[in-house]
Amino acid sequence: MKIDCDNLVRALKTLAMSEGLSQKELGASLGFSLNRTKNLFSGRSKLSGEEVLRILTSREHPLPKLKRYLPLYQLQQDLWGIESENRDMSEESELAVADAQAIQGSLMTVNVNKPLAEMARDVMHDKKWRVLPIGWICSVTIADGKCTYGPIAPDFAAAVSAMKKMGWIWKRGSGVFADWNKINGGASEEEADGYCENTLRSFILDPENDVSMSDSFRRAVQKYWVGAADTEEVDRLRNVVENVRRMAEHWADWELSNDPNEYGVSPKQIYVNKFDYFEQEVLGMRQLHFDLLNDGTEIPSDLETRYRETFSEDGKPYKYSYRIDPILKVNDGPGPLVDASPEDWRRYYAIRDGR
Repeated sequence: MKIDCDNLVRALKTLAMSEGLSQKELGASLGFSLNRTKNLFSGRSKLSGEEVLRILTSREHPLPKLKRYLPLYQLQQDLWGIESENRDMSEESELAVADAQAIQGSLMTVNVNKPLAEMARDVMHDKKWRVLPIGWICSVTIADGKCTYGPIAPDFAAAVSAMKKMGWIWKRGSGVFADWNKINGGASEEEADGYCENTLRSFILDPENDVSMSDSFRRAVQKYWVGAADTEEVDRLRNVVENVRRMAEHWADWELSNDPNEYGVSPKQIYVNKFDYFEQEVLGMRQLHFDLLNDGTEIPSDLETRYRETFSEDGKPYKYSYRIDPILKVNDGPGPLVDASPEDWRRYYAIRDGR
């Protein structure tokens, strides 16, 4: 059975719940530090090859027991892969919208003995949000015959929990309530919709709120629209390559930006430190390049040269490869799992900790 790292983390979470363990206790039983446990289970970082082997060879949580929780997640991934391959992005906008299901308002019209999730459903229905087949809650924009999804929450439960913590919805006695003034930021119509979307997304992405999400969701929200055209994907790669080079070359003076992106979120709100952001950009650059090649997208020769120079794949080491190579050595990417040596890990920690 093929084991995807994201699915392995999900299986570990389910295993913890079934055995009454906290994520902290599960991480400790596998030899992870508290910070590493939080980063793994919140989706802020991925399992390394060494960590995967440690989990799969654990005597406390043997593989036969863990395998019980893997098939469902693998099936979900396989089904989504098939749907993605068959999806024609050039369909008319009406057909493209059909890829995402409109969130219906609650059938319970009276706010008495009504579950809090139903009140959250009313909020999402009011904003005309949709849910993608992979579970992401998204806004929808249609322009020039093109449907664009803006990711807001990794799943319905995360959106409900965030609304509750933000004081947008609450339960008192047998009644449930929503503060629409707070939800809309005191604005109306399109301005209110934008405020609601950006505020909820910012809360979910804030590391302090410890919302679990996949790397793919985090990358989509941090920078890009879902379903961008090939030319936009190539521009994305170009921007990431230049961003990685800029950070590597000006590391001492470079700081996390407070400037919000199109979603109203800044890197400083999402990442704990600048290394965390740099690592995600390096890994995102590698994955995006692989995805473009895998999709048969033509990468301009100047960009391909720039990419290969940055990752020292052109036959000579990049001047600042000492900042990039350790990240690639210890993080799994497309292809086989990495086999990092003790020296690779020493270099990685030295860069991460600024030694």
